[in-house]
Amino acid sequence: METEAPTEVMQRHLSDRHDRRGHPTSDWSARAGGRGFLQRWRRATGGWQQQVFGVDIPGLNWLSETIMQQLPPDTIRLLSSSQTISSVVSVVKELVENALDANATSIEVKLENSGLDRIEVRDNGDGIKSVDTPVMGIKHYTSKISHHEDLEALETYGFRGEALGSICSVAEVVITTKTTADDVSTQYTLDKAGHIIAQKPSHMGQGTTVTVLKLFKNIPVRKQFYSTAKKCKDELKKVQDLLMAYGIIKPDLRIIFTHNKAVVWQKAKVSDHKMALLTVLGTAVMVSMVPIRHHEQEPEIFLSGFLPKPGSNPSSTSLISPDRSFISVNSRPVHHKEIMKLVRQYYSSQSQKDSAHMRYPIFFLNISVPASVVDVNLKPDKTQVMFHNKVRCT
Repeated sequence: METEAPTEVMQRHLSDRHDRRGHPTSDWSARAGGRGFLQRWRRATGGWQQQVFGVDIPGLNWLSETIMQQLPPDTIRLLSSSQTISSVVSVVKELVENALDANATSIEVKLENSGLDRIEVRDNGDGIKSVDTPVMGIKHYTSKISHHEDLEALETYGFRGEALGSICSVAEVVITTKTTADDVSTQYTLDKAGHIIAQKPSHMGQGTTVTVLKLFKNIPVRKQFYSTAKKCKDELKKVQDLLMAYGIIKPDLRIIFTHNKAVVWQKAKVSDHKMALLTVLGTAVMVSMVPIRHHEQEPEIFLSGFLPKPGSNPSSTSLISPDRSFISVNSRPVHHKEIMKLVRQYYSSQSQKDSAHMRYPIFFLNISVPASVVDVNLKPDKTQVMFHNKVRCT
């Protein structure tokens, strides 16, 4: 049996782009004719690649066989890390929560070029023990839990051991730390896998400073996306909103936020949530707020916070966006659609203005529940939670 030359097979099928009923088709490769072409092509070429003939054949790559392969470690790290660390604010959030887990009472956040060039988070916490420094940047090493059962009694912000390792995959990272047991602080430079590649003594006091340089240097599309003027402005606002949330949740926390060496926002240590809200929201808002407290049992739930007074003016107690609607679950700032919906419904029912139902009330809800009845591991950024006993919690 005479075998057609490969180029004859190619030319005949490229020129005939009709199906068996004579209908023209633009996606010939996905039809029976395309599949027949693949079979004849393989017989004619013996499995040679299309580049042998110097012709780009539409659809051939789609039709060719693929073999499952394990991704290289560098690719795996980059793909998983770019989900956990998706923006400037996600870097700040992870580092601030690490500082809070280290019992910090003072946190300074410094950004340069909206965080793309430099992010620095400095705290006065416990520092990182010398025995832990070799693995502090390696993924899935953590001192916060040992087994998944520990999530039932979780008291820390972090628990996955991913933050520093993920940041190392998408940026350059330098960590300076000192504990009470150390004579001097030490500065560590990490590689993209989180391993220490250099270290030297430093002059900094107790605590930890994490410096992140050239964020998204190996993800050019994302870096370009966040380089626009609008995105830079949006990220700065998100960072400020995040720090405000922690400033309210942690009244005794001192925060300074600077951008390009100019102070953007700061908060001093205060005595309670009311004073923290006064610092963040201002007197004009707080005079129109009323405190709330509620306690449930089985499971034990403590609810406290501040809501707008019934009949208060929407212009001073609400916004067109939820930027000043603060929800905290076990001291963790979260977004919760059902709780937000309930508060908005309550606010609308108490307001004398018809437009109130279209706005978001300014409020703070602090919800404390046993760790065993809430799941905080729904999203990489841990900003969404699920209550096991949804009806009683909402």
